Amino acid sequence: MMFVMISFLSKAQYEKGSKFWQVEGTFSGNVNSNTNSTPFPNTTEVSTTYSALTFKRAVFGENNIAKGWLLGYKLEANTSSTSYSLDKSNSYLHTIQAGYFVDKFKPLSKSLAIYGELLAKAGYGIYSGTSNSSINQYSLDANLNVGFRYYLKKNLFINGQTSLVNLSFYQQRTGNYKYTNVNLNSIMNVSSLSISIGKSF
Repeated sequence: MMFVMISFLSKAQYEKGSKFWQVEGTFSGNVNSNTNSTPFPNTTEVSTTYSALTFKRAVFGENNIAKGWLLGYKLEANTSSTSYSLDKSNSYLHTIQAGYFVDKFKPLSKSLAIYGELLAKAGYGIYSGTSNSSINQYSLDANLNVGFRYYLKKNLFINGQTSLVNLSFYQQRTGNYKYTNVNLNSIMNVSSLSISIGKSF
């Protein structure tokens, strides 16, 4: 009887017509240092940080599959400095994103489930910082993600998620200059881990 009750409660959160929203935060960064061994040696250090905040909302259909949309904001901050100068160069990329996603859940218990996610999003970014040049960036991303969902209470949950495969396209434009780049990342990266909190209803 207890097993049947736990099974029912775990499925009820993912049944057809159930909805959820969540707020997701991501942060990562890296620092690169390069020393030039010319007659006048100097060291250049470049640090980059990425932070993002995303709002998701979805509705469950059949077979524990949820479909929904997202809105997000991402900030990329770059700082460059050299050992022979006290000046630092700073640049910031502010990006607004919108997209669509599909989640497939596998409940493991009353409180815990794992899931896979297909996600696609488009973004528009604007650079600011030390440089006075005006640069706009257009981007498209497709992701295959995996994660877990844990219910703290009946309707309140937390998610942990990382990316398995990421395909990204972006194009930068400033004046008559145009730069295009395509990246494929197929390695699970712990630095891409995102944590979110949400509520089902």
